[in-house]
Amino acid sequence: MFSVSTKAQYGIRALVHLARYEGDGGLALNSEDADGELSLAEPIVTASVIARAENISQKYLEGILAQLTATGLLVSERGKRGGYRLSRSASEITMLEIVEALEGEIRPVGCVDRQDACSHGQACLPRRFWIGLKDSIDNYLSSRTLRDILDA
Repeated sequence: MFSVSTKAQYGIRALVHLARYEGDGGLALNSEDADGELSLAEPIVTASVIARAENISQKYLEGILAQLTATGLLVSERGKRGGYRLSRSASEITMLEIVEALEGEIRPVGCVDRQDACSHGQACLPRRFWIGLKDSIDNYLSSRTLRDILDA
């Protein structure tokens, strides 16, 4: 069975959660002023807020967020008002970038990236089919952004 991992699904949910705060004044859910009121600031959200909202284990989510930060899709802010925010606009982050950041390159079968990985070499006619499938998946994911998910 060909399926998207739980890690990728949770990563996408977390990024969509963060993208919802883009453009609405940057309401930071974890920032309160002296009166206990939510304050307007950078769109920074803590892992615990995302984990609660998305019903994801915080420890597992923190690993995913660290990976997304390491690949440049998120920016991590440390300190009392720390948390995570998107590194770019939601309309600039493609679904292909997200999936590849969490899963690596998409390959329906192992031989799509290297001809020498196929024991049949040039005679492997199904390989062309698998390459076409990979290209279709890549094209679809690269044509969709986080903004598209929010607007759907």
